[in-house]
Amino acid sequence: MNFYSDIKKKFILIAALITILTTGAAFDALAVDYPLGSEGIKAASFPGPGFYYVMYNNYYTADTMRDKDGDKVNNGFDVKSYAMAHRFVYVTNKKIFGADYGMNVIIPVVNVNLEIDAANIDGDSTGIGDITLEPLVLAWHKPQQDITISLSMLIPSGEYDEKDAVSIGGDHYNITATAGTTLFFDAERLWSLSLLARYEKHFENRVLDVTYGDDVLVEWGFGRSIGLFDVGVSGYAHWQITEDEGSDRTSDDLDRVYAAGPEVNLAVPQIKSQLRLKYYKEFGAKDTKEGDALWFTLVKAF
Repeated sequence: MNFYSDIKKKFILIAALITILTTGAAFDALAVDYPLGSEGIKAASFPGPGFYYVMYNNYYTADTMRDKDGDKVNNGFDVKSYAMAHRFVYVTNKKIFGADYGMNVIIPVVNVNLEIDAANIDGDSTGIGDITLEPLVLAWHKPQQDITISLSMLIPSGEYDEKDAVSIGGDHYNITATAGTTLFFDAERLWSLSLLARYEKHFENRVLDVTYGDDVLVEWGFGRSIGLFDVGVSGYAHWQITEDEGSDRTSDDLDRVYAAGPEVNLAVPQIKSQLRLKYYKEFGAKDTKEGDALWFTLVKAF
């Protein structure tokens, strides 16, 4: 079997997994569960066998809300959030279809402050958010290409109160299918371009009569390795592709937002770690908020 035939079969498998997840009810992009921007340069390059700890730190702020046409809504909207997510990754020595088989769990701690003057809303909440379980990760490593596919489930473990303007949890399950690739343009793997796509399928809210629409999320990164550094640009895109359903839905419109910004990563081999710093500026939003995000991530191998 040649290399490209092998890749074609893997992407047929990816398409089959996504097809399984795209049948059923729909939902709203304001309920997008995945933390956009958490991955960037070499986003689809999963590590080899071993145990890893990843600590994501994300500060997000936005004072602009856009309507369905992309026009600014003057409602005194302002949101600030800080999240520290703890990710525990185990990649086994087992091979499935020639890929490394791994799994991981993500436990976030979140603080959110929200103000909307027009609605007389001023709320602040802190707590453990919804936990993500990812029991299936398959990662292929070729000389000039990495490929990753995975399936994960969001568990509604965060506190939720439908009467509270700010709830840490979303009070619904979701299943997410992920597929991506990192391409290296030279044999030394110095130049890279990465794309990581996710299909997010939400289930019905356990308190309200609403099922949020399906979301497509894409993260990308273009970078160059220079010694211990990776430098470049990265970004993300989000599209809601089906409408919300249920009597408690708040919108029939489909959301979208894009973002891009610089990224710098530093390998610290003495402690088997990597430090990542990213800044994103959001743009092109419709029917959702538009703001700025700063990420600092620690990756530690054991």
